[in-house]
Amino acid sequence: MHGFRFTHDIRVRWVEVDAQKIVFNAHYLTYVDIAFAEYLRRGLGVSEGQILHTVIAKTTLTFRQPAHYDELLTVFVRTAHLGNTSMKVEFVISRVDDVLAEIETVYVYVDEAGRPTALPDTWKSAIYAYEPARNL
Repeated sequence: MHGFRFTHDIRVRWVEVDAQKIVFNAHYLTYVDIAFAEYLRRGLGVSEGQILHTVIAKTTLTFRQPAHYDELLTVFVRTAHLGNTSMKVEFVISRVDDVLAEIETVYVYVDEAGRPTALPDTWKSAIYAYEPARNL
């Protein structure tokens, strides 16, 4: 996918397929959650403790095609926008060259009490370095 630097592969497990023999819709959000954690961990070098300080404020998911049991899916991840306490992240889930779903999620960084707080400067620096061509 053009413009995405980070990817994470996920194989569809039997438990994720519903009676229609396609991936149940809620599992796409699980795939995104897994890929986001890997983006932070492997792409940006964020520590596990800091990853746990992100909460979802909003998600928009557009389905294009279904996924099926044992298919290998690729989740593309990129930061679309950085705010003071939040970040908008875009995802595309694909099977080879077929786009299955497009997802946009707003994550808010929170303190120990669960209140929104400024994104760490280390995150911002890492994102700007990792996504240099993006206008964040």
